[in-house]
Amino acid sequence: MSDVPARFAWLAALRQPELALGWSLSEWQRVIRLSRRLRLLARLAEALDSQGHMPQVPDPARRLLIGEQRLSRARTAAAVWAAQRVAAALQAAPYACVLLKGGAYLGQQLPIAAGRLPSDLDILVPKAHIADAQSRLIKAGWAETQMDAHDQRYYHEWSHEVPPMQHPIHGLELDLHHNILPPVARTHVDADLLLARLRPSAWPGWSVFDPLDQVLHSAAHLFLDAEPRERVRDLVDLDGLMRHFGATQPGFWAELPRRARQLGLSEPLALACYFVRLWLATPIPPEALELIEQAGPGVIRRAWLVPLFSVLLTPAEPDDAQSLGQKLAALLVLARYHRQRMPLRLLVPHLWHKWRAGRLLDSGAVEGKAAP
Repeated sequence: MSDVPARFAWLAALRQPELALGWSLSEWQRVIRLSRRLRLLARLAEALDSQGHMPQVPDPARRLLIGEQRLSRARTAAAVWAAQRVAAALQAAPYACVLLKGGAYLGQQLPIAAGRLPSDLDILVPKAHIADAQSRLIKAGWAETQMDAHDQRYYHEWSHEVPPMQHPIHGLELDLHHNILPPVARTHVDADLLLARLRPSAWPGWSVFDPLDQVLHSAAHLFLDAEPRERVRDLVDLDGLMRHFGATQPGFWAELPRRARQLGLSEPLALACYFVRLWLATPIPPEALELIEQAGPGVIRRAWLVPLFSVLLTPAEPDDAQSLGQKLAALLVLARYHRQRMPLRLLVPHLWHKWRAGRLLDSGAVEGKAAP
């Protein structure tokens, strides 16, 4: 593996903030503009602040860092409060309530939780209890996003979550899941395997996935999504999870390839490991990496997947427009996403409905942020 490409060298300051102290004003300008767009500026601020380096940052950069840090802490506090109120609504429920993704990182007080900018809260309950959880949340003031009959059917029959929920008090969207991938997708996961290995969260009433499953969920979320464009933040999450759990969980690296095969997530794990090693120098033991690569995409599949995601994940420089290559790559990934998401007998009428509604290329609409 070659050294980290120069354009990603600044990301090392998220782990070693002292590296930023040698940046010139022009370098600070580039990093601040990039990291703000990538939603990593508050993470950089927290890293610098945690080591006492903030007073050494040039004044123009320091003011921007402090402003983003305050925004992050305010939004994090809102997410914690929302999670507490949701837990209160579900406290008498006779089933597990699981924090996902960013909420899980906060609920475990992981290092990567500092500097996040939460906009939603993702939770999971067993599928058999999804209606009960919805009912309890509705009684607590949460309401489903309004959508037509087709989109309602999409969520309730074909998706891994119910329609997004909103609350008049909480600014965050609540996404209630019963799985991490759609049950009708080519790549799908047995949710019972995830639920069998839950761990308690530091927050009362909440559980989290096993550390192995948190890494695999993060990899699947990025590499099986409709819109992975410039999502370096997800790679930073994966790097942080791998470094933390690799150092704190005995047998983590030995078990990770086996767990990926068991859940059917070997391909997204292999892609994740490729990019975090190349761009973030994530330390992965050679024996684990060999097993991960062997179970990942074959030579032909890898030959087009790696360049495709390289183009999409690489962020444009602050003054550069999006390239034609990125636009084409985004269309290819969107087509791949839809083809994996549903069988053709469901996909064709679903895309026809999206086209009639003028949402065929609205990739974000399939992530639970709007109608699918």
